[in-house]
Amino acid sequence: MKKREEEIGKLLEFLSNRSAGFTRPKLVLIGGYALRAFVPFSRYTRDCDFALKRKDGWIIDEVKKWLSKNTSVESFEKRDDYGFLRCVKVFDKTIKASLDFMEGKVVGRDEKRQVIVIDEKFVENSKLVKLKVAEREIEVFVPTYADYMILKIVSCRPSDVRDIATLIWKNGVPSQIRKRAKEILPDTKVFDDYLRETIIPEISDERFVNSWRGMFLTSEFNEDVKREVINQLRSLLK
Repeated sequence: MKKREEEIGKLLEFLSNRSAGFTRPKLVLIGGYALRAFVPFSRYTRDCDFALKRKDGWIIDEVKKWLSKNTSVESFEKRDDYGFLRCVKVFDKTIKASLDFMEGKVVGRDEKRQVIVIDEKFVENSKLVKLKVAEREIEVFVPTYADYMILKIVSCRPSDVRDIATLIWKNGVPSQIRKRAKEILPDTKVFDDYLRETIIPEISDERFVNSWRGMFLTSEFNEDVKREVINQLRSLLK
């Protein structure tokens, strides 16, 4: 895991140099690495994800050219209003790190429901932060807290649920999150459905605290914290 983190740090530095510090084009870091901007915990992940606003011409075409010498293209797709690029670097023969770029929309496993539009506000309101990746400190843009929480709620994998609990514990409920969800979710029903049917039940499970501690490798999260997180999440429901 440490070796993968070192390689991702190198790739991020390369991307920063090619994009003038992630400004041309504006690349906004999402996913597990962006979590470090909001909470004092980090977790290992093999993917490093970026969101880009859709413009005339495909930005991912240019990004693909940049990375062609350092990585191989595992997936490349362009549709009318969104595109996806996954570039992979294999090192030490079996260890893999990947960079994912989502242009126009972030689309999850359920292509009809798990959709977030990358609008002008998503990109323009992102903030520049310093993140530690391996031994490097890298300046990168991350979404607003509300936008990041919406991404996590709609993605709704087990790792996202643990991230959501951590975010709520350390930062509370994002202000204006329901208003923002209406702006960037084509299917706004998803927001309540995932909270009610998946996220709150999973955090309520008696095994959740141990699951959280196993991912973040600390015992700070406890049953009292869990109950407070659940109460705050319930306040988001209509």
